[in-house]
Amino acid sequence: MTKSRLRLLNLLLLVAIAMVSTYWVLQFAAPKVPQESLVAVPIADRSPRTQAMNIAPIEGLFGSSVSGAPTASNIVVVGVIAEGGKNEGVALLSVDNQPAMAFKAGQAIDGDVSLQRVTENGVMIEMGGSVREILLPTRQPPSGIDPVR
Repeated sequence: MTKSRLRLLNLLLLVAIAMVSTYWVLQFAAPKVPQESLVAVPIADRSPRTQAMNIAPIEGLFGSSVSGAPTASNIVVVGVIAEGGKNEGVALLSVDNQPAMAFKAGQAIDGDVSLQRVTENGVMIEMGGSVREILLPTRQPPSGIDPVR
C-alpha cells in the first residue's frame, strides 16, 4: 500500500469513529420521552372504604379465609397485621358475611362497634362499652409440612 492510501484509510476510519461517537453522544443527551403519557392522580382521590374488595387472592397471606364460622356478633377476623407494642395495626374483618374490609386500630366498624386493638393472633373489639377478643380461625398446616415446634 502506498503512503497516500494509508492516509486516506486513516482519514476514513477517523470519520467513522467520529460519526459513531456523535451518534451515541446524541442518544445519551437526548431528552427522555415516556412511551405512555403520565396521568397525575390526586392524593384525595381514593375509592370509598364502603366499596367491597375481593380479597380471595391475598387471604392466604394473612393466614385465614373468610369461610370461618361467624361469631355471635357476625364479625369474622380474616387477617391481621399487628404493629408490635405500638397499639396500632390493621385487621381484615368480614361483617355479616360481607367481603372483608380493612380496619385500623381505633376505627369504628359498625355503629357502636369499634376495633380497639390488633394482636398477633386476633383483634380486640369494643361493643357497647365491653371489650371482646376475636381470634383468627385455626388452620391445619398443609399436608407434607411438619411443624417445627
